[in-house]
Amino acid sequence: MNIKEFEKEQSLLNLQMKERMNEPENNRYIICDGVMKPELYFNNKIRLAWMLKEPYDSEGGTGGGWNYFDMFPEGENLYELQFKRGHKSTWHPMIYISYSVHNNFLKWNDMDFIRNKNEMCDIVRQVAFINSQKLPSKGVTNTNVADLWESIAKNSDFLKRQIELLNPNVFIFGNTVDLYGNILNLEIDNFQNSGSCQFLIKDDKLFISAYHPAQTTVTRDKYIDDIINLIENWSKK
Repeated sequence: MNIKEFEKEQSLLNLQMKERMNEPENNRYIICDGVMKPELYFNNKIRLAWMLKEPYDSEGGTGGGWNYFDMFPEGENLYELQFKRGHKSTWHPMIYISYSVHNNFLKWNDMDFIRNKNEMCDIVRQVAFINSQKLPSKGVTNTNVADLWESIAKNSDFLKRQIELLNPNVFIFGNTVDLYGNILNLEIDNFQNSGSCQFLIKDDKLFISAYHPAQTTVTRDKYIDDIINLIENWSKK
């Protein structure tokens, strides 16, 4: 599939999701996600996808109707615009790991701080972000897991099609592997331990089950390096 075909299929999928999932009566509209720059994403040897829970907008789950990548406008300093505040505890680990994967697997001690090298944030434009629930979170910062499971039960066909279109070969689950396990036909009991993570290799693809990026269970350097090491070792095979 070439880029034009991908964009056509993605547009069709987004339209179908809107038709089924939008709730105009509740002022709730989906927030489309996926990848911002497919021409870069598909040109990468490693097609990295972050498998997330749900996006945020206004209180009570209202809002939406925009694209996830509206947050990453071209020509803007994304650190100053988005990642200097807000949900930086979630975004910073994802940026460091994504940047490392596409820059020779730099380890934590070898990377600059993104506050000193703001352009590292641009990496978010060429990796995939997939939310299991496309409507805005009703709890804003507090996810109601029942909402996620309800959305998955109703719309797993859309999630499956989206994943097939993006065709990642490295998946990072931020405490979400249970949400996607059935869709991806993963035997969660077969995941192996590796540092602070667990992993599974299936059909030449790497599935990493990790803590949520904003976790405080292990140090940030360990969280980041454990994931980077898994991807680097897999890539050598």
